[in-house]
Amino acid sequence: MNGTKVVLFDVDGVLINLPHYFSKELQRQGYEDAQESLNAFYQGEDSRQCSEGKADAQICIMPYLEKFGWTGSAGDYFERQFDFERKYLDKDLVSLVAELRGGGVKCYLCTDQMANRAEFLLREMGFGDIFDGHFISCRIGFRKCHEEFWDQVAAELKKEFPELKLDEVVYFDDIQNNIDVASRFGIRAFLYNGIDQVKASVI
Repeated sequence: MNGTKVVLFDVDGVLINLPHYFSKELQRQGYEDAQESLNAFYQGEDSRQCSEGKADAQICIMPYLEKFGWTGSAGDYFERQFDFERKYLDKDLVSLVAELRGGGVKCYLCTDQMANRAEFLLREMGFGDIFDGHFISCRIGFRKCHEEFWDQVAAELKKEFPELKLDEVVYFDDIQNNIDVASRFGIRAFLYNGIDQVKASVI
């Protein structure tokens, strides 16, 4: 398989490709300020703290939900958001992951996630079984834009596969900065543009 022994896959923008954020669905349902309020959460410090495992998303998001008139719990909100997002899983890419694993290539999730969504992905979406393992920001304590994240990825892969060279690792993400940081470690990192790119880079 082209000298590749390990492939790392981002989730959002790679495995899951949304036509738009769930906040737009809420806007259509009459929650007029949903997009503005939820953008403020997901693009702000509260979200970053949750993604690094330093805060609870169900607590942190509540003030943002209340701003646009959400009357349910944070758990209710996340359940609806996750149900919306799961519809946009790239099943062809998941099938390719199975093919790669069948050919002896190890495949891992490599993603920035809050703890509650990480659990959803691993358990309800089945990513815990679809992949050989996972590197998730809320469990590592750093996001993919941090070198400390990749320090741990490299250390864990080396522990699992002592003979592995980092240029035998391929990584796909939709954010250039993450690609740049991973590349500094010698990982062959690509800005994702579709399943054909994966096939060309790995097989």
